Amino acid sequence: MTRPSLPDDLPDEVRDLIAPHLEPDLERLAAIGLVIAKKRDEAKEGRNASGIERLWEECEEAYIGIDPAHHQEQGPSRWAKPTSPEGPVASARSLVGGEHKSTAFVRLTARYVDAGAAKLGEILLPLDEKAFSFTETPLPELVQARQDTSQVVHEGLGNVPLTRPAQPAEAAGAPQAPAPPGPPQVPLTVKDLAEENIKLAREKAKRAEARIFDWMVECQYPAEVRKVIFDAARIGVGVLKGPYAKPSRDMVANAAGDGIEIEIREGVKPAARWVDPWNIFPDPACGESLQGGDYCFERDYLSERQVRELKKTPGYIGAQIDRVIEEGPDKIKLAAPDERAGKLAGAATAKGRYEVWYYYGTLSRDDHACLCQAAGKPLSRDDVPADRPQVFAIVTLINDCVIRASLNPLDSGALPYHSVPWQRRAGHWAGIGVAEQIVTPQRIVNAATRAMLNNAGKSAGTQIVVDRDAIVPADGSWTITPDKVWYKSGETNLNVSQAFAALPIPNVTAPLMEIVQYGLRLAEESTSIPLITQGQSGPTTPETYGAAQLQNNNANQLLRSIGYAFDDFITEPVVRQFYEWLLLDPDVPSDEKGDFKINAHGSAALVERAIQDQSIVQMGTMVVNPVYGGDPKKWFTEFLKSKRFDPRAFTYSEEEQARLEQQPPPKPPQVQAAEINTQARIEVAKIGAATAEKRIGLDEQDVKTSATLALHELQMRRELAMMDYAARHQITLEQVKAQLAKTAMTLDTQKQLSAHRNGGGQVATPAVEPAGRAANGRAFEQ
Repeated sequence: MTRPSLPDDLPDEVRDLIAPHLEPDLERLAAIGLVIAKKRDEAKEGRNASGIERLWEECEEAYIGIDPAHHQEQGPSRWAKPTSPEGPVASARSLVGGEHKSTAFVRLTARYVDAGAAKLGEILLPLDEKAFSFTETPLPELVQARQDTSQVVHEGLGNVPLTRPAQPAEAAGAPQAPAPPGPPQVPLTVKDLAEENIKLAREKAKRAEARIFDWMVECQYPAEVRKVIFDAARIGVGVLKGPYAKPSRDMVANAAGDGIEIEIREGVKPAARWVDPWNIFPDPACGESLQGGDYCFERDYLSERQVRELKKTPGYIGAQIDRVIEEGPDKIKLAAPDERAGKLAGAATAKGRYEVWYYYGTLSRDDHACLCQAAGKPLSRDDVPADRPQVFAIVTLINDCVIRASLNPLDSGALPYHSVPWQRRAGHWAGIGVAEQIVTPQRIVNAATRAMLNNAGKSAGTQIVVDRDAIVPADGSWTITPDKVWYKSGETNLNVSQAFAALPIPNVTAPLMEIVQYGLRLAEESTSIPLITQGQSGPTTPETYGAAQLQNNNANQLLRSIGYAFDDFITEPVVRQFYEWLLLDPDVPSDEKGDFKINAHGSAALVERAIQDQSIVQMGTMVVNPVYGGDPKKWFTEFLKSKRFDPRAFTYSEEEQARLEQQPPPKPPQVQAAEINTQARIEVAKIGAATAEKRIGLDEQDVKTSATLALHELQMRRELAMMDYAARHQITLEQVKAQLAKTAMTLDTQKQLSAHRNGGGQVATPAVEPAGRAANGRAFEQ
């Protein structure tokens, strides 16, 4: 017989005072635990019956380099169980019939899994980028109102027309009639009000977007998503949990007089984290998405000490925890396949640890009220209305005992588990991973490698054939040793070469290597991950730039597909649930809440940006040409993002940019060269005028002075010529001097060689040979 619960019409203060003194209804608690445990067993059986656990196990083994040929070699004892109940144990080497055979495992699977996960993680998780954005919902009435330019009137004041301050562009056209003091006024139109509402909604959307992004940064969202991507590449599916309630502890420093006061704020914030797919047991009817089921279970493991500590946490049912500890951790036995899966997944299945199950699903309102009452916190009318028959609950189960129950923080009851497949598997939430795609090439490479090593071991020696009636060893031992003496038997007339022969075993390494290369090529085709994308070269690596670019574009089709799937299965539902949390959180200001539209196409856009990396580099020469109308600053920002740099580390601050914009732009090089040339000509004219004046009345000393001035004039002309040459060829004056020095050295060397008869060859060839003096091209020799 069940105990009655507290009446719903009692005040919450009275209910909170009475609840701790009520005895929990243990019979009803046990019945609720059995109902949830039955769903748990159905979920376990459904996942096991689907065969996905066997595939996961094979993928895990292929990644770490294990297959049935050498399972025993991976164990500490290296002994194998017998194949029959009466058979003896056997060592790993005795399993092959006494013959030593290779069990080498080429970790081809790990190579492609790591390459695919790393490439996708680099694309989907760039520096300081969001894979989503918020925009205001376009209301039809606001869109229509933006076309209405009629003036707004105040009905309460007798339809008085309303005005607003004029914008700077409108101030010039504002009416100049007598007006009240203050800024110029213009009529307030319906269009102005609509645009103001749209602007406010847009600002709300951006603030909400920034807060959700901050939540993701605090929970290390990129690091958790990298684990999800790795699981998807390895076993075909990755699982992300979020949003879930995570306790937060923030410290704020406030100025208090002459000192600083530290304020500690404790609360709850939404977070997201990676979950091992081995510990997820969804509703068998969920289909291809975890969100399609009515419930989902997550498994965890706790020691007995950790279970006891739960009694100190508010919300847990102490009597149920005592019952769990009395039953012990071995009440529920895992199936054999699940045990192997747990070991491969790294789950702690050691003796003495309790299986903890977290159930996300629905409960009847009465059952949930019973659980809350047993925990000492009765269900309030504010939490769940009395007319709601079912609630979305989170229940913690150990063995078959319910130890805690709470409400789902999302009113929609959405499950916080999101799975993304590497490649879609029809009808199942777990997809096909790289390890499963490459299973056939992996077997081909392993088989060919083992056959090659076996053949190499046999062909390294020879087969000895001996006629025991024709020869006899001098030492009586038939073992082949160096410098051994043999006696010819007198009972035969055969030649010794016929009685003793060494036959070599053919080495077939080359044909077997062809099979290995075929397996490697097949691996590229099966995974759509060519070697060139892994930073390596092979038989399929293109030899030309165009062919390599074509291969990259074709290989990136897989990345596009996974990017779209990532948006559909992870980004969009996770951000949508974070948005619902934001709307329900009372700590979030109201100016961040509104009707927003989530654009979760960032992952696909980031994939496209990575694919267009090379095109961005080639566009660098185009954006500087004003004919194309490109913005060099925007191009520079996108170029840095494509190279995984933060553009903020390379750009000017707002103050520095403002100072630069106030300065006049630099003159073009052609204008500078013309100004220099003009100034130089003026200086030459001045020097010529001075020289003409000094030539009057020249004596011997004046002649010397005139020669000096002429020399200076020639030097000035030389400098002008070099400056003009540098301006026309867009090089520096130092580079011109270096070229002249090089030419002078070449001519001097040629002059010295030409001074000797039958001297060295020609060092420099003039552009035009002097007519009648030497053959063309031999001016310095003849």
